[in-house]
Amino acid sequence: MKRFEMLLYILAGNMLLAFAVCAFVVPNGFMLGGSTGIALVIRSWIPLPISAITAVVNVSLFVLGYIFLGKKFAMTSLISTVIYPVILGVFERLPMGTWFSGDTLLCAVFAGVLMGGGIGLVIRAGGSTGGMDIPPCILQKLKGIPVGNSMMCFDIVILGLQILRGGWDGILYGIVVIVLTSGMMNQTILSGEKKIELIIISPKYEEICKAVLNDLDSGMTYLNIETGYRNEAQKAVFSVVYAKQYPVFRDKALGIDPNAFIVASPVMNVNGRGYTLSR
Repeated sequence: MKRFEMLLYILAGNMLLAFAVCAFVVPNGFMLGGSTGIALVIRSWIPLPISAITAVVNVSLFVLGYIFLGKKFAMTSLISTVIYPVILGVFERLPMGTWFSGDTLLCAVFAGVLMGGGIGLVIRAGGSTGGMDIPPCILQKLKGIPVGNSMMCFDIVILGLQILRGGWDGILYGIVVIVLTSGMMNQTILSGEKKIELIIISPKYEEICKAVLNDLDSGMTYLNIETGYRNEAQKAVFSVVYAKQYPVFRDKALGIDPNAFIVASPVMNVNGRGYTLSR
């Protein structure tokens, strides 16, 4: 990904995140984890703009990341550390609380979807949203505590502190927002990148492989196998293809051998030539 394209992704991601916070989270009193959640807690005690509090929190955590995790890690979160509070400050001045539906559940759904999409865009660009992503990484480095475990503990504590200002309804809607954010974030990161692992077992494996290589321009690998019924040594064809290409590969193989045994499984990530490396 080129640097300009990366910056656009990070900018768009932070805009979606800030918009969701100002348009849906704050007007409805939803509770959040992360640095925004800390800002909401502090604002209940000190009447300052959320953007100002978030900026202080993010900069403080950025400094900690720089000290304990090094310059390289800190640089991945620098852009969001600066941009997010600025965009948040702009949206905070707009009367967004009166723009959208009074249906609280609907607002929680949109908040989760937009926040997840925003965070996903930033991560997909190779950046980091900074903030509360940093302390779990520090704990993993110093104490060996898994990032996921400590991040969950931090979010629970932050949500617990917000009960004082919002009650149980706010925390329950906050959980809905967090769950949707996580799901949408994963979908955004993997969008357009979903791949299928194919294993094709057929005595006509050479013809199938040649057809795929010539017509569909995809890498294929032979796997040495032994059939269970006749105990015959044979080869299976193995490949990883984009999900949208799967029907074409399947039909091509079945056109050569209608009795071909085809196994297709989803793949989370692929590294190598033709995917992360040029052919």
